[in-house]
Amino acid sequence: TPPGGSETPESSPGPTRWGICGAGKISHDFVVALKTLPRSDHEVVAVAARDLGRAQEFARRFGIPRAYGSYSELAQDSELDVVYVGVVNPAHLPTGRLFLAAGRAVLMEKPMAVGAREVSELVATARERGVFLMEGFWTRFFPAWQRLRALVAEGALGTPLLFRGSLGFNLAGVERLREPGLAGGALLDLGGYTVQMALALLGGTPRSLRAHGVLHPTGTDWGNW
Repeated sequence: TPPGGSETPESSPGPTRWGICGAGKISHDFVVALKTLPRSDHEVVAVAARDLGRAQEFARRFGIPRAYGSYSELAQDSELDVVYVGVVNPAHLPTGRLFLAAGRAVLMEKPMAVGAREVSELVATARERGVFLMEGFWTRFFPAWQRLRALVAEGALGTPLLFRGSLGFNLAGVERLREPGLAGGALLDLGGYTVQMALALLGGTPRSLRAHGVLHPTGTDWGNW
């Protein structure tokens, strides 16, 4: 404490500096949402795409200072606190591994990766490098969801025995949902919302799992129950 007894105010740590990996629609929506928050708290400082022109157009649209034509350039940007990864599902493992290995914190668009083995690899890399890794389920932060979890934890709803979830979207025209090469399918692409809610409300990892569904002609799951 300095003379006179007054404490020196702590300096502000400054905004969280975001890098955006991918210049598609999902990254667009993420940045639109992020820009509703005070710039003193969050700032997008760089974006990368496989095509430099797309990255530059994205940067112009949102007033982002730096644009890169490769993900590796973004990974080497030392002025980032965290990278949001919004690329297609099969690219989550290699891009996530790239940023984590470079010591960058990662917010990964859901699903974290294509299967448990890939998720385990990302988690192991994050732990090895000692950096933050999180799957981007936005619904986890809805006030209504947080209130529901609190009620369950307090026992206000008794002991939950059954969770029934339903997602009804007309996405027949969305190519990525029916293409195995893009890790499409009802469960992997959208079903994670209901699965993670069930796990949170019913007490963790289930002892057994059974799946029933309908397959699309391409081989992806087109409906599950």
